[in-house]
Amino acid sequence: MTKLSLIIPALNEEKFLPRLLSSLAEQTKMDFDVVVVDGSSKDKTVEVAQSFQSKLPMLQVIVSEKASLPLQRNIGARATSGDWLAFVDADSILLPYFVERLEWFIRERKPALFTSWFRPDSEVSGDAIFTLISNLFVEGSIVFNRPIAPGPLTVVKRDVFDLVGGYNESITFFGEDYDFTQRVSAREFPLQILRETLYVLSLRRVRKEGKLRFMRQYAKASLLVLLTKRNLNNPSYIMGGQLYDSKKKQAERSTIQE
Repeated sequence: MTKLSLIIPALNEEKFLPRLLSSLAEQTKMDFDVVVVDGSSKDKTVEVAQSFQSKLPMLQVIVSEKASLPLQRNIGARATSGDWLAFVDADSILLPYFVERLEWFIRERKPALFTSWFRPDSEVSGDAIFTLISNLFVEGSIVFNRPIAPGPLTVVKRDVFDLVGGYNESITFFGEDYDFTQRVSAREFPLQILRETLYVLSLRRVRKEGKLRFMRQYAKASLLVLLTKRNLNNPSYIMGGQLYDSKKKQAERSTIQE
């Protein structure tokens, strides 16, 4: 029997996290546990997560002293007991049959590492085209022998995760997902893709940075990976839902912190 643990790193996600946890509470199969690893948020992320414990009885909420995607993912993995780990971004929304289809894929295809297709969080045609390109990018990464299980959804067998030592905590800004996939692939565990749309991807970062700037950044990273297999570390990358607040609210929060 497959036991699935979902790990959600979060930072200042009081607005977006409830959508994700609500989608988990509405799954067609509820045989999973969840751990939210908060990076010492300044908002009500922890309180919001804890409010879902009646709807998700197997929910844990852990606070990390440091905000870091790879660190928080590793903390979550250590806190769970599932033989499969699903790493999910806090601003995603999972479709109701998400868990059911993951378990089917694990049972039928016997992968070690996989991801799935996704759709955008709007009906705008430009967003649909952007996510189509993104899905094709993941498909192409396998074709060109540079596989990448994207950060918004990576599912991995626990013993494989432990074998490679989890995520590299020294990669604090950008590209920890590519690094992780490469180390798993080097152990002869290929990345597989569940070719169904199982989650809604938030495009908030894309909208904030602008599609052209965002695509240039990823094109540069992709070219570096394709030619050299080296990862592009981007020190301008910052995690956290606070990036998408209005300027007024950010100023208010800064005043409070001072």
